[in-house]
Amino acid sequence: MAARDVIMIAILLFGFGMAFFVTHLVFNTMTNAMLNITEINASNATVSVFEGVKNTTERLDYVVFGVFIALILGLIITGWFIGGHPIFMFIYFVFIVMGVIISSIMSNVWETISQSSVFGLTITSFPITNNILLNLPIYIAIIGFIGIVIMFAKPLSESY
Repeated sequence: MAARDVIMIAILLFGFGMAFFVTHLVFNTMTNAMLNITEINASNATVSVFEGVKNTTERLDYVVFGVFIALILGLIITGWFIGGHPIFMFIYFVFIVMGVIISSIMSNVWETISQSSVFGLTITSFPITNNILLNLPIYIAIIGFIGIVIMFAKPLSESY
């Protein structure tokens, strides 16, 4: 059902954002601790590999953006192929409102956690994720509106 997908988009974005945020912090902390060991730091090849790990974890921000776009396209495609009667538009609207309420809670949790002193400057590596998750209620409202238009504004088929 495409109405539940709006809520699932918010939950999945929050989950991926938090998981990648913590993963980035853990890998960078672990890499910096390993590079402080003189036996590991003595080899240039080892240092370049650990620096490569750091660069790889900074790309996780783009993965969250890719998941965001993929989920929106999935909602549009499934909304087009699922038959919807205009009577059920109210139920879809209720799901959108619930999604916006849930996403506002998740947005506040993201802001509290990402601004925590434990994470330090990790947030600077996630500008796209930070924008998406801080404005999650707005994005979910827009995605829900797009979904409701796609599902209920298509022409009805003549054959039943």
